[in-house]
Amino acid sequence: MGAKFRITFIMYFNGEPETYVVRGRAAETLACLVHAGQSGITALEVNSWAYRLASYIHDLRHKYGLDIHTIMEPHDGGEHARYRLITPVHIEAAGEDHG
Repeated sequence: MGAKFRITFIMYFNGEPETYVVRGRAAETLACLVHAGQSGITALEVNSWAYRLASYIHDLRHKYGLDIHTIMEPHDGGEHARYRLITPVHIEAAGEDHG
């Protein structure tokens, strides 16, 4: 099996640091959310690799407890979701996971 992208991040609950490791597409999604800041991301903006962006967002919310807001934006023919990371996180390490 090939290497997967991995991020180790810290978030705080009641002032206490909690460390988590997220791997694969969810890790790539988290990196994009952190990089985008308040601009957030849409599926169109990451369509070269995030074929199931809503699923990766779901994992980040439910497996890691991250607060990610969904904002529906209109466009010609409908609307799309923009996701913004609300929970402050500190990325400790990022890279490929060979194990």
